[in-house]
Amino acid sequence: MKKSLLYIVNFYGTPPLNYFEKYLKETDSASVTVMILPAVRSSKNRLLINSMIKDENDNKIPININIFFPFPYFFLFFIQYIINFFLFFILLSKAKQKHFDVVISETNFGSALGYLLKKIGKVDYSVFMNGDILPFSKDSKRCFYLPNNGLSTNIIIKGIDSFIIKIQYWLRKFGYKNDLIWYANRGVKNWDKKYGLVSGNYFISDTIMIDYKQYLTYASIKKQMNKICYFGRLDDYVGLDLIIKSLKLIKNSISDIALLVVGGNEITIEKFKKLANEENVLDYVHFYGYVPEMNKAYEILSHCALGLALYKPTKGNVSLIAQPAKPREYIKVGLPVLVSKGGPSLGKDLVKKGAGLECEFNEISVSEIIKEVLTNNILYEDLQSHVRKYAASLDYYKCFAKIWKKITNKISS
Repeated sequence: MKKSLLYIVNFYGTPPLNYFEKYLKETDSASVTVMILPAVRSSKNRLLINSMIKDENDNKIPININIFFPFPYFFLFFIQYIINFFLFFILLSKAKQKHFDVVISETNFGSALGYLLKKIGKVDYSVFMNGDILPFSKDSKRCFYLPNNGLSTNIIIKGIDSFIIKIQYWLRKFGYKNDLIWYANRGVKNWDKKYGLVSGNYFISDTIMIDYKQYLTYASIKKQMNKICYFGRLDDYVGLDLIIKSLKLIKNSISDIALLVVGGNEITIEKFKKLANEENVLDYVHFYGYVPEMNKAYEILSHCALGLALYKPTKGNVSLIAQPAKPREYIKVGLPVLVSKGGPSLGKDLVKKGAGLECEFNEISVSEIIKEVLTNNILYEDLQSHVRKYAASLDYYKCFAKIWKKITNKISS
């Protein structure tokens, strides 16, 4: 029997929802309603919230907020919880479907809302899609949620950042009250167990898949061998500072080298622009900022020759344990990937399958490998052939067929 599903997410068009929804529509297995309650986006003196409810026929009801907000950045995080809580009920009231067989929710905040829906009788079965870990403050002296522009040594700011993490922990504890936990990998499960978060009803399944047909489309776009790209959040753990510093070495051999950066907000972009200017490479870096439509982001990336996923191999980097989407997003648009040694297991898999290369986490190693990839045609053709094979092995259909079967079997049992 066809199920009604509510999926609560921060970003639309990203894994696992993008291909999960695609599979459910293609097989007519569920009527899917998507609720977007976004993470905070900062702009200078502005509060930006773009939320939406979308029904199974792709009818969308957006609620967008863009108001003057001349308050400190950390205050946005607290305001976000309050605003999103009210937006949740407003969007829910506008949903065509009034009761759901199952809710699947991502993020700690979303998982708490999923549990609330179960408690008030709006859904019959609740699932927490658990794909991230918490950056517990004792694991790092730096801030995680707040910008690190010199603030990491400020005890007050660090204290606020730690308090935000504690809020996330308590939301996550509510999330564990859901009927089922869907772990992205065993590392997330083991990490939570270490901090007293245990579920007796769970399954583990990879979430970062691609559509091989879409890969073929993007792979057919001619790659420009002077362009490299970074896609994702901008913080101290993603290696963007290292990439920018490596450009001063690369440009001596590849004079027209260009780094395309997709992601970030005004505050973080300004930080890395300043670094690029200090390194005298600002003219070689193009910042696109946050691109809300994923297809437009993929279009930008697909013209590049190499994707960069240099996760900093240091304690406190949550991406080392969680399942980051970035490396496979590069594969989706036909790019081999440069990963850092000591990074997440996904990077090791890419290297093992020949679809990526590994470097030391320093600017000399990064620059030398980038130069080799961009100038060695034989190496690049070999990488591209392995990218194609790897992409074919990641096709979403079988993966999400198994996931949906696991969830429906749990509902029936």
